[in-house]
Amino acid sequence: MKNMYKISMVMLVLSALNACAPKTTSSNSALGSATNGTTASTGIGTGTGTGTGTGTGTTTTGGIACDGVYHDGATRCYYKNIPTIQVMGATKAATSAGTPYWSSSTLTASGTGISPNQFATDGTFNVRIIPRKASSTTAAANQAAPGKPCSPFMNNSKKLYIKIRLRQQSASTGEIATLSSSLDTASNVWHFSPPVTAQPLVLEVMSVDADIRCNLGKLSNSSSTLYCDYADIPLSNPTSSTIPTECVAFDLQYSTDETYDVPGTSAN
Repeated sequence: MKNMYKISMVMLVLSALNACAPKTTSSNSALGSATNGTTASTGIGTGTGTGTGTGTGTTTTGGIACDGVYHDGATRCYYKNIPTIQVMGATKAATSAGTPYWSSSTLTASGTGISPNQFATDGTFNVRIIPRKASSTTAAANQAAPGKPCSPFMNNSKKLYIKIRLRQQSASTGEIATLSSSLDTASNVWHFSPPVTAQPLVLEVMSVDADIRCNLGKLSNSSSTLYCDYADIPLSNPTSSTIPTECVAFDLQYSTDETYDVPGTSAN
């Protein structure tokens, strides 16, 4: 009986000691803990990486394209939206009266969509010309007679010499630019000293000389220098509205305060 009592007491003590002992679990920072048979892991790691790449394309920040070159800060390229100007020889009456061959006031009032404001400036107005081949399907700006055509056969001009005037709207005179160049070649650039005015200026072509008479003279006499290099444009039958006559053509380009300057060497 005493032995049974001792055994029971020993077992009771061992049971109590087992209940008070701290529980231990198997853990691993890489494995974490398991719940319902699924292992979830947590961990902290560091790493670095580098990479390179290539690509193609163009990026333009601000500015506009002028002759294929981008410029930052410009409001627009220089003006080259005036349609090619074509003229024939002036009549004696027009020459005596000083009538322009062409005027920007006519262009801006003709519904072409060109605003008079593009002829306004605060202090810069630079001009150049580019002679072109005349066309028999284009009317001259200074027709000697209404409807007088330009000849499809007479096209003897290779060089032009042109006088261009810049004036205020209220003035009858202004600064005269003189520019010359060969076919499809830009002339030097004339830098006007524009008058100070709040109104748009008027740009006018006052005279156009060509090497036509010079070339024709050399056809009949190779040593002839008469009318060379430039002379007035021959005008065939000035009162006839049906007989064609010689014509010449040119582009007129210019810049103002709001544009990038016309490229080229200064003519003055």
